[in-house]
Amino acid sequence: MNTVFALIAIIAGVLGSLVAFNKIQLDKFVNPGEAQAWHEKYGKIFKIISPIAAVFGIWLLLF
Repeated sequence: MNTVFALIAIIAGVLGSLVAFNKIQLDKFVNPGEAQAWHEKYGKIFKIISPIAAVFGIWLLLF
């Protein structure tokens, strides 16, 4: 079970980081106004939490 949770944390952390740092554009999935509003509202939080989630997932896999 920890392995599954670790993999989910790694995948979510990586994807969240890519979206937060605009490597994956949200404009493909929602209209540009909603994407800009999302980045203004949640961008800063995701830039901090997503890498932490990925590192936590790696830590779970190792220990």
